[in-house]
Amino acid sequence: MFGILIVAIGIGITALSFTEGVIAQGGYQSTRALLYAEGGARDALVRVARNKNYACASTDCYSLDFAAAGCSSGNACARMSVSAGVGSIADPKIVTSKGQVGLNSRTLQVQVIFDTAQNGEIASTTWQELTN
Repeated sequence: MFGILIVAIGIGITALSFTEGVIAQGGYQSTRALLYAEGGARDALVRVARNKNYACASTDCYSLDFAAAGCSSGNACARMSVSAGVGSIADPKIVTSKGQVGLNSRTLQVQVIFDTAQNGEIASTTWQELTN
């Protein structure tokens, strides 16, 4: 009876350890996906800063690989799109960036407003995470 109890406790601890490992790995991948989405958004902002008329409005119109074969394997990449908005308060330019690591993905959206008094420099950005 005592041996059966010890075996049952051992199996329970093993199952719990395995489950905790899977949860930790999922959290790690989700965090990496958020970092990739942020990197993609920053890349798109550089493109917009260099050319305020830059637009790439189709969904996932360009991508960045953060590892070899990143986007083609669905791992370690970001996919971005940039709206054709003029960058005013009424019509902000919208950057959407989706980071992906395995089955985990996180999406960021950045609203860009240009300062009309200073030759169209970026005056403000508003960042938010979108739910997938």
